[in-house]
Amino acid sequence: MAKLYSRRAFLRVAAAGAAGALVAACQPKVVEVTKVVEKVVKETVIVAGTPKVVEKIVKETVIVEKGVKPAAPEEKLVRVLLDSWALGEIPFDRTAREFSDSHPGIKVVVQSTFEGWTTKVMAQISDGTLEWSGCGIMSTDYHPMLWVRMGLVQPMDDFVAASQEPGASELLSDMIPTVRQAGMVEGKLYGIPYSFENCTFNWRTDYFNAIGVTEAPESWDEWIEVALELKKWGADEQIYPTSFVDDMITTMQGLLCAASTKPYTAEGLVDWTGPDSIEVLKFFKKMIVELEVTPPHGHDGWLDSFYAGKVASVHAQSSRGVWGQNAFGTDKCTTSPIIPKVKGGGSGAPYWGNDMSVLSKAPYPQEVVDYYIYTMGPQNIGFQKTVINTGKTPVYNSAYEKIIEADPKFGTYKWMIGMREDVERAIPLPQTTWIDIQYAAYNKHIIPFTDPGSTMTADECAQLILKDVKEEIAKQKA
Repeated sequence: MAKLYSRRAFLRVAAAGAAGALVAACQPKVVEVTKVVEKVVKETVIVAGTPKVVEKIVKETVIVEKGVKPAAPEEKLVRVLLDSWALGEIPFDRTAREFSDSHPGIKVVVQSTFEGWTTKVMAQISDGTLEWSGCGIMSTDYHPMLWVRMGLVQPMDDFVAASQEPGASELLSDMIPTVRQAGMVEGKLYGIPYSFENCTFNWRTDYFNAIGVTEAPESWDEWIEVALELKKWGADEQIYPTSFVDDMITTMQGLLCAASTKPYTAEGLVDWTGPDSIEVLKFFKKMIVELEVTPPHGHDGWLDSFYAGKVASVHAQSSRGVWGQNAFGTDKCTTSPIIPKVKGGGSGAPYWGNDMSVLSKAPYPQEVVDYYIYTMGPQNIGFQKTVINTGKTPVYNSAYEKIIEADPKFGTYKWMIGMREDVERAIPLPQTTWIDIQYAAYNKHIIPFTDPGSTMTADECAQLILKDVKEEIAKQKA
């Protein structure tokens, strides 16, 4: 007991001493400001046995000011995780330096995401040691509901409202409403986009012009007619008239939105077995298996073939058209809105924002939102121009008015105006946690459905997909 008591007493004294040292370390320091001055002094000296008064100059250190020096403010380290592909396209690291230089006491550091980053971040959120404040890219066709349900991100509304950054007050009102809505869950804002993409028709104007076509098809029937003509024209060079991409949202949902005004169920699923979906699957298989105007399965090896000049058109993301322009020239490739089943029909095109978010329990949530607004806000015209040059479509109406419509240097991007119009009337993708389930079921059954010689019907394919989706959702709910 004596030993235990002595140990406890020692710990109390040690703790008190440490606390005192800590308090002392945190106290403002008393400082003295000194300077060296020169003054003249008189001194009596003996010269040849005779006393004599002489003057000489001496230096002396004196106190000129005494007071309390305040402690230096602690620098706020605002760390942001960002997908490497976005860092490669957009100068987020440069804007981080610029923001830091113009905001004393704040340093923004942008870091590439790494394998398993969400697991590490969630662990730090749980134990209160989170070192990052923001993250991206939150792709709004996939992440919002998933990240919210995980507890990975928090709403941004209050931070946007409180921001004093230029552009903050116009941020949401200037943004295309449907693009803004894509980053919202249950009425709260979880993402600020720097760009958006949507499903489009990207085509080689030189190839189409070779068969006398100068405008993109305006219906599926016209699409088939043009594809068959291109098949004849490019037979010797083995050029595919058209292609899709290996992506459910861009392909299946893109075609469904081109055919339907109600592509989704009340539950938030693709309306897999609805009449419009059956028509989509029939059209898809006809293009691939019956008419053979696409690569195998609609997309096998399409990108390599595209860059080799062996694909005349592709139903894909809007940025793919810019890929073509960069590869072949702006006079040989362009982008048009999605082709509706019938002229003027459908419900626009599926789209998604490339958003930045605030992590739950972020150490500096306001500061990271201020950085987002500084970088991506409508007032940063230079940033908006950079986004456009990468082939990504801007999210602010003012960017179209001030850059695409007004600046002759951006004349080749006027096709983006059509993308804005298509997205303005589009139906936002349902926010659920079932997107992976639908992707898995679609990928499982769409390949045998489009195999050469496949006898699977559109109805059978749709029923198989829906069956798998329902079974997996039931497991998730259980």
